[in-house]
Amino acid sequence: MAADRGTIDKYAARLLMLSFFLPMQVQVVALFLSSAYFIFRTFEDNEKTPVRNYGLALMIGSLYLLYLVGIPFTPSNYRHVTQTLCEYKLSYLLLPIVYAAISSEKIKVIIKELKWFVYCSLGICLIANGWFIMKFAFAPEGFHGVNHVTYRIFFEDLTGIHPTYISMYLVFGIGVLLMRSIEMNRTLKYILFYSSLAFLLPLLAKSPLIALVLMFLHMAWLRRKRLGQYKWIFFGVVAMMVLSYLFVPFVSQRVNEMAGIGTSLKENVTDNSIHERKMILAVDLGMVKRYWVTGCGPGRLLYLLKQKYFFYSLYYGRDVNSFDPHNEYFYQWISFGLAGIGLFLLALGMHIFRAIRNRDNLYIYLLLVLGITFFTESVLATQHGLLFYAFFSSLLFFCKQKAEQTE
Repeated sequence: MAADRGTIDKYAARLLMLSFFLPMQVQVVALFLSSAYFIFRTFEDNEKTPVRNYGLALMIGSLYLLYLVGIPFTPSNYRHVTQTLCEYKLSYLLLPIVYAAISSEKIKVIIKELKWFVYCSLGICLIANGWFIMKFAFAPEGFHGVNHVTYRIFFEDLTGIHPTYISMYLVFGIGVLLMRSIEMNRTLKYILFYSSLAFLLPLLAKSPLIALVLMFLHMAWLRRKRLGQYKWIFFGVVAMMVLSYLFVPFVSQRVNEMAGIGTSLKENVTDNSIHERKMILAVDLGMVKRYWVTGCGPGRLLYLLKQKYFFYSLYYGRDVNSFDPHNEYFYQWISFGLAGIGLFLLALGMHIFRAIRNRDNLYIYLLLVLGITFFTESVLATQHGLLFYAFFSSLLFFCKQKAEQTE
């Protein structure tokens, strides 16, 4: 009987990993039902969780309380937006509480199945890329006129996941392979590692790639005494990057776009992501300067951004519709002022402190991916980003398992 329950636990943990790749409505149901199952199993096995866990969960999810408090203080014209955000962002507080209620023994079961997150990430990339090749290979014009923008839009339309978020998944998956795959066959590990890189490079999301480079540098430092053993892995990574640039047009196009920083902003603002980011940063800094103390409220924020970008559209003579700050730090600061950015940084600080104290490098890599991507994306404004952050940060925060280092 115990063996049967152990098998069910294992498949419930795998469903948790799969849930991130399901349609959005199904995703939430699958994630929370699987999580609720582990709460039930914790009580069934009479396993204890410290009461202080709930206090810690409230602290790392306390930013959500500002959304609740903000409803009565929001002007009636924007109140419905704030109410929608309260429903939408509930996971920010609820998932920490859920995993505070799950025993460390059950969390270990979930941690052991992290490799399935890697499998699912690669699976959806394989499907999307295979479908992309088939669609254009048999089209009358073939791949003529297809560029990196076409590829990224196609990928998001097919999978329902923005390229930046699937890039975060892939980089975190590489972290899992580096740190939590000690029982995995070495050949399989290398196949998964290089496959992740192969799918990551055409997407070329800047922030996750920066996080990946820092991960590799940290790994090199950890294994500096045996660095010679990994020279062929290093050469393999470099070779894959060079070959991707030479033979995958999306990679060279994206690199060349990022290199074109010195061209005219007015002529290229909607054609070049670097110039678009400059415009977004200018808007964000202007709003921070105006609302840095008390904030403007999350509901009103969207309205104010629409106003600002309407006038940018008139100026540039083309549609400019970046209706969010594309920066999580600015998003919370502009929305709630000093209280918002303070609580947001408090939660991140608690995660960083726990990760360093536990010497859990996978946890550190997760925070690295998130912390850097927060500079370029409003990660918690989307369901994929919010659930990724809330689930994995809560899971690793309440994990008491000694971190395993792979060779």
